[in-house]
Amino acid sequence: MTSPLFLFVHGWAGTPRLWDPVRVELCARGVAAGDMVTEVPPEVTKRPVIGIGHSLGAAWLLAHGPALAGFAAINGFTRFSAAPDFPVGTPTRVLSTMRRRLLSDPVAVLTDFHARAGLPLPADPPVADLLAQGLDLLGSIDVRQAFGVFASPHLALCGADDVIVPPAHSAACFADPVMVAGAGHGLPVTHPRLCADHILALVARC
Repeated sequence: MTSPLFLFVHGWAGTPRLWDPVRVELCARGVAAGDMVTEVPPEVTKRPVIGIGHSLGAAWLLAHGPALAGFAAINGFTRFSAAPDFPVGTPTRVLSTMRRRLLSDPVAVLTDFHARAGLPLPADPPVADLLAQGLDLLGSIDVRQAFGVFASPHLALCGADDVIVPPAHSAACFADPVMVAGAGHGLPVTHPRLCADHILALVARC
C-alpha cells in the first residue's frame, strides 16, 4: 500500500486541535507529520486516504468525504438523532433546545456540552450561526445506508461511559464496536495511545 494520508475530522463544537494528542502518538510510531491533515487536500486523488472521524466527524466523512481506503469512527455514529426506526438516537427536542439556547447564551451551551463530553473547551469564542448549522446537521445526518455498503476496512472505538453517544447507540450503528472501559466521549484526548494503536492496526488491514 502506498503511504496513506490520514484525514482527521472533528465533531460538533470541536477544533482540529482535538487530534493533537493522537497525532503526537502516531508521530512517535513513525507516521510523518505531513501525512496527517485536517482538511481534504487536492492530492487525495493520488494517495489512499484513511478517514478518522470523531463524533459527527465520522458521519461527515461517510457523507461528504473522499473515497476512503480505511475508516475509523471514534466516539462516532452513523445517525445521531432518534427516528421511528432508530429509537436509541438522541431525541430531536434536545437538539432544538440547544439551538434555542445558542441564540441567547452560546458560551453556556458549549460549556455544558464539553463538560458532559469530557472535552476541553475551545479557546476561540463560539460562532452561534455555525454551531446552529452543526446542530441541524446532527439532526438530519444519516449515513446508515452508506456505511452498510462500505467495503474498506473500518473500526469503531466507543466509550463505555459515553453520555453523548452511549454504548447502545454505538452498538446500533456499528456491528462490532470496541468498547473502552471507563472512557467517555473524549477518546482522542483521554486515550490517544489507544486510538493510535487501533489506527495503525487499521492501516495494516488496508
